[in-house]
Amino acid sequence: MATENARETAEESKKEAVDETIREVLAEQAPPPQKRAWWQTTLMIVFFPFTGLIALYRFITSHLHLRISVKTTVIFTLMFGVVLAAFVIFVISSISNQLSGDTIDTDRYLATLKLTSAILVVLFIIIGAVVGGIASQTMLNPVRRMIDTIDSIDGNNLSRRLDAGESKDELADLTGRINSMLDDIELTFDRQSNFVSDASHELKTPLSVIQGYANLLRRWGKDDPEILNEGIENIAREADNMKRIVEQLLLLAKLGNFSMAKMRFDLSQAVGEVVDSYLVTDIRHKLTFEGDEGITVEADKNMLVESIRTLIDNAVKYTPPENGVICVSCKRVDAHAEITVADNGIGISEADLPRIFDRFYRCDKVRGREKGSSGLGLTIAKNIIEIMGGAIEVQSKVGVGTTFVIKLY
Repeated sequence: MATENARETAEESKKEAVDETIREVLAEQAPPPQKRAWWQTTLMIVFFPFTGLIALYRFITSHLHLRISVKTTVIFTLMFGVVLAAFVIFVISSISNQLSGDTIDTDRYLATLKLTSAILVVLFIIIGAVVGGIASQTMLNPVRRMIDTIDSIDGNNLSRRLDAGESKDELADLTGRINSMLDDIELTFDRQSNFVSDASHELKTPLSVIQGYANLLRRWGKDDPEILNEGIENIAREADNMKRIVEQLLLLAKLGNFSMAKMRFDLSQAVGEVVDSYLVTDIRHKLTFEGDEGITVEADKNMLVESIRTLIDNAVKYTPPENGVICVSCKRVDAHAEITVADNGIGISEADLPRIFDRFYRCDKVRGREKGSSGLGLTIAKNIIEIMGGAIEVQSKVGVGTTFVIKLY
């Protein structure tokens, strides 16, 4: 339960950070406010009731979270009310003026009233159409901006995001969902690009080695048993290296859409089983395990075991067999569990320490390749732990050793 809450909190924090970044980008891209022209001010004064409706609509749009249908109903109801009130005032004023006169010419008055009313009706229809058109344009402007932005988004530019302006309605909700979808698309696209780039970069070396030894065997190795054995051994080694790189690249790509198979299990027992498997296969190093009892966690056991194996493999590779000691421990600390893998190996320099979780980064590129390191193991381990809502930390000193700590919340 604690692990799930921590993961949800981390996801909410990431979403808030993404939303804040989007707001900052949109604020930077938003055009500066324009000063109203003199003729606009004049029209607003002359047609005050109608321009007031427009101002009221803009206030409703930017400050109240209502549906577009509700906003449209409100603005046109108010407009109709103003027109009706103006017409009623005109009729009442006209009748009052006629009644206050000395004589009443009913026929002439009615004819004038009908003509004036017809003119006013036509005028009100024209003004209503103008105001309705302006209101419609105002409502459609965010849609046009969204269309223009969508047209500018392609495979070479996935960083653009939609802007609903000051809308507080369905357009704002739609914009947020489309931007969230674009974030996922951009992340997936970047992940695929990184996969292709990483694969082409890392597979180039073993392919060159295999090709080189194949040419060597073709020219001179057929009749020389020593060259033949050396070529076959190196080709087999590089083929195994390529297989491991491809498997790790596929696993790393899979982690982008990884869905955990949660289960509750005893953490100390799971870690102890991993250590026992190394005690059987690795007899050169001294490997110890110490774990507290009763540490139960809810996580993907297989993925967690994979990350622990990666840390132990790393310790085995870079700890000399002579007097080499690898200590694995599992304990409960406050509200979280900690798994520690410590060794007294060659250590990591301060310059390399911040980059050890980067893809294909090797502190010692020559020795790393000789030891069969692809530079992806720690990257995969870090991704697995973070997907589970945990964290991984490292401390190291050259010539003293390295300590990795996995924290599961």
